[in-house]
Amino acid sequence: MSATNGSAFSLRSRSSLIGCCMALVLIASALFASVASANTKTPPLKPTAYVAIGDSISFGYTEEKFDLNYPAESPSAFEHGFTNVVAAKLAKAEKAAGNGLNLVNLGCPGETSDGVIGHALGNTEEEYDPCAYHNLDGFPLHVEFGGASELEAAIGAVSNPVVPVKAVTINIGSNDELASVHECENPTYLAENGYTGGLDECLVNEVGPGSHRYPGYGVFGHIITNVGTVIGVLRAYGYTGPIAILGFYNPQAELLPGSDALQKGFNETFEGYVAASAFGPGVTFANPFPLVNPQNKNEASHICKYTEECNAFDKKVGLEELVGHPVTATEAEGYPVGDIHPTPLGYEKIGKLVYAAL
Repeated sequence: MSATNGSAFSLRSRSSLIGCCMALVLIASALFASVASANTKTPPLKPTAYVAIGDSISFGYTEEKFDLNYPAESPSAFEHGFTNVVAAKLAKAEKAAGNGLNLVNLGCPGETSDGVIGHALGNTEEEYDPCAYHNLDGFPLHVEFGGASELEAAIGAVSNPVVPVKAVTINIGSNDELASVHECENPTYLAENGYTGGLDECLVNEVGPGSHRYPGYGVFGHIITNVGTVIGVLRAYGYTGPIAILGFYNPQAELLPGSDALQKGFNETFEGYVAASAFGPGVTFANPFPLVNPQNKNEASHICKYTEECNAFDKKVGLEELVGHPVTATEAEGYPVGDIHPTPLGYEKIGKLVYAAL
């Protein structure tokens, strides 16, 4: 589970990035145009940027907003996420310094830690195909960067000498975890891989060295290594500013008994790497687990307060999809699955945690 700064990056030749340099120039130009247009009302301010790399949580996604805006899915409907909270706080400090900060939100709903890297380092496997939300499903992003990966777009941003990047945040890995959970819920997968102890045995093994998907270091190690790669590449391209990593909470603690211990342990391991400077200087970790999952009698209420897991709209939609016909709100009350994404209050609280880390 090595996460040494640039360790994963060092296994691949930096020359493999040269082929995408022209694309990065175009991306940087597009990002600069976005920043410049955002500051036309205050021409004296020097443009600066905050780059957010991540999945649906960086994007500001919720299932209810997605369903209510389908199929247009204008990104403007998803501008109340933690990245917007961070951006607003950073912008105040930047304005005091004579700068106009712009949020470059690269977040892609459904993205994995492999997809964030994409083909930037010569990866050709299907799992490295970036951002299916945009490139396959056709939904728009906050910042359009074509078929490139978030890492490639971030390289373009930090390489732009005209618009200095003042902060970077990274939130990725939840979809890697969800993929392992879904596989462990599949009886065929359990049988094929000899998991006679069911879901619990599978999950415990898949997060560690016994993993069949990621032999030797498990899904948690895979996430840590990929985040280390992203940080190593950004540093290699000259970015020296602060980087905050957003950790993980567990919205389905009651549905998956024992999963709290796994998630809590993962956060502690990840935070330990950061504290030991495994990713180099200037990297911090924001841990949302104590907020959402206090290990006491209040956990269930905190999950409902800070995530959409108890959202009545999402429960109704989810139950209707399961049974294949309309149901009443009363019938949906007992359905245990809502939406794993933060509530507006959850996004606000998480944004404050990330800003404090920065």
